[in-house]
Parts: sequence; C-alpha cells; structure tokens
Amino acid sequence: MSSNATPDNNDILRALADRIADGCHTHEGPIGIKQNTEAVIRAAITGLAQSELQVGLKKSALSDAFAALAVANAAGETVLTNCKLRLAQKLGQRWSAAWEPTGFPGQSTAVPTTMDPRFTLLDSLKDYFTAVPANESVDMGATAAICLAAWTTLSNARQAVANSESAQTTAFANRTTAEGALRKRVRGLINELEGLISDDDARWEDFGLNIPANPSAPESVASVTLAPASANRLEVTWPYAVRATRYIIEIFVVGVDTDWRTGANSKDLTVILKGFTAGQTVKVRVVAANDGGNAAPCPEAQAVIA
Repeated sequence: MSSNATPDNNDILRALADRIADGCHTHEGPIGIKQNTEAVIRAAITGLAQSELQVGLKKSALSDAFAALAVANAAGETVLTNCKLRLAQKLGQRWSAAWEPTGFPGQSTAVPTTMDPRFTLLDSLKDYFTAVPANESVDMGATAAICLAAWTTLSNARQAVANSESAQTTAFANRTTAEGALRKRVRGLINELEGLISDDDARWEDFGLNIPANPSAPESVASVTLAPASANRLEVTWPYAVRATRYIIEIFVVGVDTDWRTGANSKDLTVILKGFTAGQTVKVRVVAANDGGNAAPCPEAQAVIA
C-alpha cells in the first residue's frame, strides 16, 4: 500500500493543497469531512501565499535599504574628504596634536575606509567645527552643519537597514508558521480520508492524491523552461504535476547523444544541469513519477549553451 506523503517544497505543497481543496468542494459533504474542509484549507493556502508575498516584499525593502546605506556611506566619505582637505590647510598635512580634537582616528589624517569609524568621525567633526567655527569652510563643504547632515543621513540609513532586517526576520518566521499550518491541514485531510474512505476508493484522485492500495502514475508535467546559468549550466524549471512525488529530468545533447538519458532526479520543481560545453544544443524534458509509475514526458524544450 502506498502512502501519500506531505510535500516539503512550499510550491508543491500549495499546488497539492489547491487540488485537495477542489476535492473537498466536491466530496466533503458526502464523505463527511469535518475538520479539514475546503474553507479552512483555502484559508491556510491564502495564509501561506500572503506570508510568501511579505517575504518577497521585505527582501526587496532590505535590498533598497542597503542601497540607500551605500549611498549615504559614500556621501559621508565625500564630506570627510572635504573636511580633511580643509583641516590640512589649517592644521597641516601631517598628524599633530592639533589634529587630536578633530576625532580623526589612529593618529592619522586618513579618512577611515569602513562605515563605523566614518560614522563616528562625522559626529566628532560636527562637534569640532561647532567648537572651532574659524576652521569651517562653506565653499569647501566642511562645516558643522554639513557634517551633521551627513551623519544624520547615515544614521537614518543604518537604522533603516536594521528595521528592514528585523521586518524580514519576522516575515520569515510568519512564513514558517503559515507553512506549518498548511502542512498540518494537508496532512490532516489525508488522515481524515484514511478514516473515512477505503484504500482503493477512486475518489482519492479527486483530491490530487494517490489511491493508497492502487497508485496510478501521475499526470504529465505540462511544460519545461530552460534558462542559461553560469559556467555552461542550465537552470530547468517546471510546474507541479498532480500526484507526482519525484521528477526525472531527461536530456539529449544534439550531435552527442543517440537517445534520451537521465540528467538529474528531483523532488522539487527546479534543478541546475551542468557539464555542458559552450555551443552545444541541449534538449530537456521532464517525467513525473510516483510509486504507481511514470507519466509521459512533457513537451521538450531546447537551449544553446552559451
């Protein structure tokens, strides 16, 4: 007897859950499903979909925050360079006791190469120019106000990154919770069916599941997409096939192979194929499989290795 496993992959989990919800729509009344109904399963699907959306949005926001931080850091470096040039006019090119109150670190007049000491130095120079306004120069971009503005911009950018990192962490945690909730519903529905219908009941397949006592081959994969990857590789992706528990990725290198051969096996919906040579034309197709057998291969796709 074959069991119906709960998928680990979120995309597969959501696709299966949708088929299960369709099965509930038709059969939950006649079969007597009480706990894992269409409504609660669709709510769990929505919960995971929304949590995944938030993960994507928070990743994008964090990327934007880091980009803004880089701009603020570069602007701060420019202000520090201007201040150094101005102070060199007033205090001399080389480090001396006169440079000490400026806050330049390490008994050096060099502008720091990393963000934290630059951040601190901007604050120190703001205080220095406030105390010694005679050494300011608006024309050279070296004043207490300019240092404060650069420090504030950098401070805000640093805080934005911290906030975005925290928001992303929360989004990841929420996705994990939503994933667990949907997985629990999928597993719960399977367990309910095990107690409500026989192991050879044909209605298992209406839920996108295998008939435990007599599993049949899955539906075929609808299509396959190829995208060039680095170092003579191909990224292969395909949509979920109903009742599939694994996938066989077959390849045919034109001018090299005389028949299709297995290039990879996967339980997910994407793989990276490697080991090709630039200029080769490679055909790829995907075969969905489970304990009941293999489906017919999907329509092939081909790509030329760059």
